[in-house]
Amino acid sequence: MSSTVTLHEITSLHLPAPVPYGVLAPGTEEPLPLCILLLGAGGTRESLFDLQALFDGWWAQNTVPPMIIATPTSGLDYYMEDPTGPIRWDSFLAGDFVPHLRSVSNVSATTVIVGISGGGYGALKLAFGQPQLFSAVAAMQPMLEPGLRESDVGPRNRLHHSAGGPPQLIGPARDPSLWESNNPANRARANAQQLRDSGLAIYLEAGDRDFLNAHDGTEFLHRVLWDLDLSHEYHLVRGADHGGPTMRPRLRAMFAWFGSLLNPAPLDAAAEQTATVWLQSGMKGRPPAGATATNAFIRFLRARFEPIRAQAAQSDPATNRNFGRF
Repeated sequence: MSSTVTLHEITSLHLPAPVPYGVLAPGTEEPLPLCILLLGAGGTRESLFDLQALFDGWWAQNTVPPMIIATPTSGLDYYMEDPTGPIRWDSFLAGDFVPHLRSVSNVSATTVIVGISGGGYGALKLAFGQPQLFSAVAAMQPMLEPGLRESDVGPRNRLHHSAGGPPQLIGPARDPSLWESNNPANRARANAQQLRDSGLAIYLEAGDRDFLNAHDGTEFLHRVLWDLDLSHEYHLVRGADHGGPTMRPRLRAMFAWFGSLLNPAPLDAAAEQTATVWLQSGMKGRPPAGATATNAFIRFLRARFEPIRAQAAQSDPATNRNFGRF
C-alpha cells in the first residue's frame, strides 16, 4: 500500500496567522514514530509531494524507518521565538503542533525532529530548549552562525542575511539578545544537564563546500557539544554544498541514522556466548570468528583498562569525560 500526503492547517495563539502543514504517512495501520520535518527558506508543506517517491523507495528497501512525517510551512520566520512579539515558533511547535499531531495521527510514543538549512537551526534550538519532547534531533546543513554572542559573527557568516528573514533576528539591525536566546549553542550550554538526563540523540552534518559557510556554524556547535561532553554524531561531508546532488544520499543517511536508534541491530547471542567462553579461558587458542566484534570483548577490554583509567583520573579528572579537553 503506497503512502499518502494530506494537507491541513492549524491556528495558534503563538503565531499571527494559521499555519499550513502537510503529513506524509506510509501505508500501514500500525502506530509509527512521529517525525517533525522543518524545512529552510522556500520549503513548504507541498515539498512533501517531492519527497514522497524518495521515502516510498527507502521504506520499500527498508533502508530508513517508516514514520509519520509532518511539515509546517514557515515562510521566512526562521522558526524564531520572540517572547515579546507575535512570532513564537518554539511555543507553537511544542505547545500546539506536536500535541495536535499526536492527537489526530496514529503515532507511537516516539517523536523525533529533523531540519534542513534554516529548519536545521529551528530543530536544534527547539530540541536543545525542550529536550524532553524528543527522542532524537537531526540537522542537515543547519543555518548556524559560529559564536555565542552576536558580536562574534563576522561577514563570512552573514551571507544568508541577504535572503531575508525577521529583521529582529536576521539583518544589520537585529536584536543581539534575541539572536543569542535563539542560538542553539547557547541553549545547549544553558541546558547541558537536561540534555544529558533526557538522553536526546543528536545528529549534525554539513558539506565542506557550503556556499553560505553554514559548515562553520555546524563545526562550532560540534565543538560546543564536545566541550560540554554531550554525545552526538557529526559528519562533515567532503565535496558537498548547501544543496545540490549530494542532498538525496545525505537525506537518506540522516533518516537511516534514525533507524539505527529506533531499530538497533540485535545481538548475536551465539557469538557473545562463544566470545565469553574464550575470554574466560584466558584467550587460549585462536579467537573464535567475530569474537573481537562482540560486546563481551569490549567489556573485557574496558575492565582491563579501568584501573589504568582510574589512576590517570587522579591527576587528570578529564580522563573520566567522554571527550578530551583541547
